[in-house]
Parts: sequence; C-alpha cells; structure tokens
Amino acid sequence: MRETLDCAVLMTPGHEAWVQDWAGRQNDQQGRLRLYPQALSELASGAPDTRLLARARLALRRFDGCLVPVAPASLSWVRTVLANAGSEPRTPLVALVFDITAPAILDLLALGAADFIRAPACPDELRARLLRLRRAARPAAAPAPSGTQGGAAGALYALREPVAPYGARTGTRRAATRARLESALAALHAQEAAQADEPFRQAKARVVEGFEREYLRRALSRHAGNVAQAARAASKHRRAFWALMRKHRIDAAPYRNAADSS
Repeated sequence: MRETLDCAVLMTPGHEAWVQDWAGRQNDQQGRLRLYPQALSELASGAPDTRLLARARLALRRFDGCLVPVAPASLSWVRTVLANAGSEPRTPLVALVFDITAPAILDLLALGAADFIRAPACPDELRARLLRLRRAARPAAAPAPSGTQGGAAGALYALREPVAPYGARTGTRRAATRARLESALAALHAQEAAQADEPFRQAKARVVEGFEREYLRRALSRHAGNVAQAARAASKHRRAFWALMRKHRIDAAPYRNAADSS
C-alpha cells in the first residue's frame, strides 16, 4: 500500500481564499496526498513578517513538504521571507508559480525553494516531487534528476541547496551562489533559444538582458531599494545603475515597501 504524504499549503498574501477551497476539494477526493492550509502568521505568532518562515520551521516539520503559492503580486514578499529563513534543514519548500518568469523561478530556487511546479497544480505531480525530495534528503547521495522541466534541469538541481540570507554569506559563498544562478539562467535561455532556432546574436542579447534584470532586482532586494548602496555594492556608478534600471523598467519602490512592511 502506497504511503500518504502530508503537505502544508502556505496562505501567502492574496492566496488565502483559493488555497482553502482548493485544498478542501483535493482532500475530498481521498488521494495519497493530504493538503493542509497554513497561515504563517499563526504558525509563528508575534514574529515580524520577514522572519515568519524561520520561526515556523519547527511547526512545519510535521509535514512531508510545504507548497508556497507565488504570483507576481506576492513575489517580492516570498523572496523576502525565503531570504530570511536561514539555511538550516527544514521541510522541503515547493513553489507553486503563477505567471512567474524563468529568472524569478531561478531566484526562488537560489533563495531556498527545493523545487517548483506551475499552476494549475496537479496533486499527483506534487506528490511525485515530494517523494523525490524525500529520497534526495536521505543520507545516501542522491543522483541528479533526469529532468522534467527541460534541458536545464541539471542546472536547476544545482540550485536546490538552501542558502543563507545575503547578509550572512561570506564573499566566497555569495560569488558561488551568483555563479550557479548565472549558469542556470544561461542554460535555461540557451535551451529555449535552441528549440526556437533563434539566431546566436539575438539569443546572446536575451541572455545578457535577463542576467542584467535579475542582477538589478537582487541588488535592490539586498539593499532594501537603496539605489546608491546597490550601485556601490555592484561597483557601478550610480548614474550607470540608474540607466540600467530605466533600460529594464525596474522601479526601486517595491523593494523599499517590502523593507518598510517588515
């Protein structure tokens, strides 16, 4: 008889209503995956928003996995929570992504998400991924997955290891994480370009633009939207940093708002 897995479903901002309804409908089918809607504010009562996931770690350990819905409107919040969750062992987090770009998904993986699935979620697929993560967490070394998300799955697997918050990393750790992110991003874009028979120059320009956008977003996130500090950390003149932000239509305000709400 196959085992039943228990999965927490976090009610991230903007997802509270549908999570309750979806989990109830899936549980009524009595499958081999049981879904439990969870409010982080209740699991970590009294903790600041940025530390909710870190404080809820013990409460979530009774589950086999944790599903985290992520949409464009909640992406910044989820990033902040993951970045402050720490790198200690925890229940595997699977991001359920709604209209999220590939660079943003890679960022979530680099910040500590163990895997991702795209909405609408398939319970059987989620259960299969949780089983794989469970096997990979065993003491014996687990092989890299054969890849169900395309030719860049090997690069995505390399990013599954949870990482510490930016402020706690050494320069070597930060450089290694950035190198893995760049490699995975390049691999993903290169594979997409090859499938579409995209010209080399055009594919290269797209990869560079994707890296620039993601670098800017991560820099602004680390420095709470302070452009001067982000530019200084990037070893770029503030005007040049502003020019890149205008080029990619990136606004610093959301990163300041995320910091103010923490």
